[in-house]
Amino acid sequence: MSHRHFCDYAGHDWECDGLALRPLAGDTEPSECYCLRHQVPMERGDHSGCPVELLACPEHREEQLQQIGTFDPKDLRPSVGSERGMLHDRDGRPIVGFCLWCGKDFYSIEEAEAHHANNSKRCVAFQRFKCRY
Repeated sequence: MSHRHFCDYAGHDWECDGLALRPLAGDTEPSECYCLRHQVPMERGDHSGCPVELLACPEHREEQLQQIGTFDPKDLRPSVGSERGMLHDRDGRPIVGFCLWCGKDFYSIEEAEAHHANNSKRCVAFQRFKCRY
């Protein structure tokens, strides 16, 4: 059973078989894909309505890494004792994500969904941008 990712480099959906390479997270081997909302492997259950992971597809991965240039994936590896792939705020607390517009950290999927609801009504930075155009 496959699931979707969104290629953040070329801007398209792509299908994954359950394992994906995440070089920006410091991975050198493919690892299992997890649902951000349910915290279970994507291959367990129906996650068609869940958020998709932004991840360069295999066709565009090298191009993305080349554009980054002198990027060293070891710089982004989680600190010792932290869970692989887990995001943290500036104080080291685990988060499920953050807003690319305003930088707000989200400590639950519900908090992220509320922030982005109604065309990101709670995101001041996005609303300012929207008003300009």
